[in-house]
Formats: sequence, structure tokens, C-alpha cells
Amino acid sequence: DNKSASCLGMMLKENNTLKKLDLQKCELQPEGLEEVMKGVQVNTKLETLDLLKNSIDNKSASCLGMMLKENNTLKVLILWECGLQPEGLEEVMKGVQVNTKLETLDLLKNSIDNKSAS
Repeated sequence: DNKSASCLGMMLKENNTLKKLDLQKCELQPEGLEEVMKGVQVNTKLETLDLLKNSIDNKSASCLGMMLKENNTLKVLILWECGLQPEGLEEVMKGVQVNTKLETLDLLKNSIDNKSAS
């Protein structure tokens, strides 16, 4: 639920040891994902974030993009089957373009067309 996601986001703001966060199939809704992204954005240790099969709408994709612009430690971001649409992907890519640490972005099984992939 969103309260749990908010707590997780607050923890991530303060945590300085966690390197991998696996949130596969946690049924995070877009609002909850936004709270988690606020924490990841300022986290200084997290290297891997796995969001497989969570719901990412265009607004939460924009939060992901903003997080990627600010975070300088994340190396792996897994977004398998998150329901990303072309508009949301564009928002994520805005962050990827300026991020200098991200090495792996996995977008398997999202609604990506040829236009959004270019």
C-alpha cells in the first residue's frame, strides 16, 4: 500500500548500506512507486533496483526519470512488465540521457513501439 511505500521511501533517504533492492511483484501502484523514487533519488549506496511487474504510469515514469537525473549510484534498473507506455518511456529516457552511472536498463515486455525506441 502507499503508506508502506512511503515508509520505504523515507528509509531509502537515510540508508547508507543497502546496495540492492528487489521489489519484484510487490504490486506497487504508481503513487507508491513515486514515494519510493523520492528515496532512491537521494540514496547514495543503492546500485540495483528491480521493479519487475509493478505498475508504472506516465506520472510515475516521470518520477523515475527525475530520479535518474539526480541519483549517481544506481547501475542496474529492471523495469520488466511494468506497463510502460511510449510517453512514460520518453520520461525515463530523459533521465537516462543525463545519468552517468546507469549501466543496465532492462525494459522487457513493455508497450514500446519503434518510435519510442528510437
